[in-house]
Amino acid sequence: MMVDSKPRYTLSTTDWAFVVVVIAAYLPFIVQTGVDFAAPALVLLLGLGALYAVIGTYGFETYVVAAPARSKALYFVIQLLLSAAIMLLGRLGGALWLLWLPLVGHSVVALNRAGVIAFCGMVMVLFGILVGLDGGWPAVMNAGVSFAAAVAFVLIFTQMALSESRARAEVERLAHDVQMAHDDLARYAVQVEELATEKERTRLAREIHDSLGHYLTAINVQLEAARALQADEASPAAALLERAQALAKEGLQEVRRSVAALRASPLEGRPLTALLEGLVQACCASGIETVLEVHGSQWPLPPQVEMALYRTAQEALTNVRKHAQARHAEVTLSYAPDSVRLRVRDDGAGSATPDGGFGLVGLRERVHLLGGALTTVSAPGEGFVLEVVLSQGDR
Repeated sequence: MMVDSKPRYTLSTTDWAFVVVVIAAYLPFIVQTGVDFAAPALVLLLGLGALYAVIGTYGFETYVVAAPARSKALYFVIQLLLSAAIMLLGRLGGALWLLWLPLVGHSVVALNRAGVIAFCGMVMVLFGILVGLDGGWPAVMNAGVSFAAAVAFVLIFTQMALSESRARAEVERLAHDVQMAHDDLARYAVQVEELATEKERTRLAREIHDSLGHYLTAINVQLEAARALQADEASPAAALLERAQALAKEGLQEVRRSVAALRASPLEGRPLTALLEGLVQACCASGIETVLEVHGSQWPLPPQVEMALYRTAQEALTNVRKHAQARHAEVTLSYAPDSVRLRVRDDGAGSATPDGGFGLVGLRERVHLLGGALTTVSAPGEGFVLEVVLSQGDR
């Protein structure tokens, strides 16, 4: 019984149920008494029934369900008047009283409990008046019991269907949330692994530089001093000292190359702006107009800072493509004398909880380890802004 407030061009299951009830109300009337009606009266009766059905299907789900209380009241008044007019024109023939049962179901969907009780009471009173005009009080008593039972059945059945539909929608929402959390967790695990790898590479580079590099440098200095004290340059010892010093220098150069390789940027030496441009182009290829702007005089960034900025832009633009429902996005990289700032903004659906998500948690930890700050600004319907600032002292 959950309904969609967007305009539709096909009938839903509940719409078809409404139409079937209208047909069921008219069919006995046409079979029993329709032949006694003049053609104009019969055409008018059928026209009013068609109007009643159109308003109760397209009109209800498109314009009434999510409308203000005044619009809902107007809908039920119009439908009651139409159905009453049909019953009076049809002289209460056949099963025209069935036309009120779909309205009872609609009241459960659109109104609160007090509204449902008031509407059902109004229907019962109006039914009694119409039946009483035709058959008097005994007819009201006889028909009223059956009609009240039918109203009670529709109320209970509609409430059960509505509860089941809401429960199914909640289960689907929870399943979607679990899937999103799973995806975020997977990305977070990858980021944690990358961060741990970078930290270990940095630690190993520092250990090699501070230990082995220090000893090789000291050995080279001692060998240089020994050669200076060597009196005979042509002696075998002098040649051995020269060879040992050459090996020490080669070992020191090898250590420096290893340290440089461990500390090298995982971005394969490509400029950060070129990498960001690649992310922007990928976002454009997905149908979102995205631009990259670079402000200020660029200065060399340490590999870990470049990686943090790249991962920030990558995560932000991934979220734009998957969740934002945006038409435009922009990436701004700003260099100041003492800091670098990356800002990603979109005009999408926004979020009531902009700090959530494992992806953002991983980014925030990465930036925090570098001494920087990550901020997010968003609200439902107002887009999303993610910004990272790293100062020169963080390099």
